[in-house]
Amino acid sequence: MKIKTYLILSGAFLFLFSCGKNEKQLVEENAPSLAVQSESPKAVEKLIFKKSEYIIPSDELDLNLLKKTAENLKIKYTAIKTEDVSSIRYNENVTFFVISIIDKSAKAKSKEEDLGNYYERKYVFVNSEDGKILHEETDKNLGYYENEGLRAAKTYILKDLLQLNDKTPAIALSTEVYSNSRVVMYSEEKFTILTFDGKQMKKVLYEYPIRSANGDSNGGGTYQIETLETGISISDTQTNGFYDLMVSKIYSYEDAVEEDLANDIQQKSDLKVKKEFQRLKFDGKTYLFNKDDRSRFL
Repeated sequence: MKIKTYLILSGAFLFLFSCGKNEKQLVEENAPSLAVQSESPKAVEKLIFKKSEYIIPSDELDLNLLKKTAENLKIKYTAIKTEDVSSIRYNENVTFFVISIIDKSAKAKSKEEDLGNYYERKYVFVNSEDGKILHEETDKNLGYYENEGLRAAKTYILKDLLQLNDKTPAIALSTEVYSNSRVVMYSEEKFTILTFDGKQMKKVLYEYPIRSANGDSNGGGTYQIETLETGISISDTQTNGFYDLMVSKIYSYEDAVEEDLANDIQQKSDLKVKKEFQRLKFDGKTYLFNKDDRSRFL
């Protein structure tokens, strides 16, 4: 299980996600499992993840192949932020890398501060023997300056390939952006699925929201926050050649107030929970979904 220390945006945030026993108990009572419920009585074929925190990332990393890849990309190996590199073997001949590159020349200054170095995220398919580039692409949504308020965390590749049909393996990614603030409680984790036909990479699902937190805090024990937790399974039903994806969502809202006897403020913690379900179908190019940034309680 991956450990995301960068999600600890404040003391309240840590309390909510790591020590929030009341929330955990209530969610377990109302939804014993985040595993997706199929619309049919048949069991779903494969659970991808029950909650994003249970995602098991790939632990593969061939540094010699990474060095060859860097040479073929015509970038210095020292420019790679190796702690943020992930990889997986796609098949016997092809390896996939997510590479974080530090671009020191792309500095930018705001009126108030130096934003520092720019970090760029590349997706790269290479020959597993010599690192020859088969396909590369920069994900502009994950580029950020080191001193700006919103940052991109390490991209995790799921340990196991997905099987979208009998012949098509796919790579699954977990990406995340988060606020570098003690009082603005914000993070959003998204899910992407990639396939590769030997020449081109295809994003059959791109940045589907699987976990989010949005709220504010006084930096102590008083906060208001709405969170989304999502589970995804592969259905046993196909649409346009690929299995449907079954999604379960749990929205929760917590309003917590720290006790302040001097000002006659009593401690409180109110929690509300809402569950939703969704089926994602493949239209021949991508899995269709409507972008939904609406809050359910805030």
